[in-house]
Amino acid sequence: MWADVDLNLSSGKYVGEPSDANEIPLAPRITSTGGLTAIHPTGFSVSLRYRHIGDRPANEDNSVTAEGYTIVNLGVSYTYGLFKYFGTLENLFDVEWNEAQFDTESRLKDEEEPVSEIHFTPGNPLNFQVSISYEF
Repeated sequence: MWADVDLNLSSGKYVGEPSDANEIPLAPRITSTGGLTAIHPTGFSVSLRYRHIGDRPANEDNSVTAEGYTIVNLGVSYTYGLFKYFGTLENLFDVEWNEAQFDTESRLKDEEEPVSEIHFTPGNPLNFQVSISYEF
């Protein structure tokens, strides 16, 4: 059995730009992955893993924020000979999260002024995946 954590902290800024417009869009300030894993001699293993990305500026002046998220996955596997069977419950707590996020300026036909807002690709909801691998 073991535990692992990978934590990254950063504070990226554009050099030579005014302090109110020097944020690097979508550059995360904090990211982290980690979890617990247990392997049994019979070939079974189980792991509980997380992935975290904190809120981050979506544009240079930080007037729009890309929302961070934390998702947790539960994995189980069994090794038999050269075969390995996997099952993974992704997004165990069914968190609503945005995978890809971009600050985009848009204007509808009836609007006088454009609006700057987040456009996004939603992250996967709770789901179950299975797979088989063969080592040679």
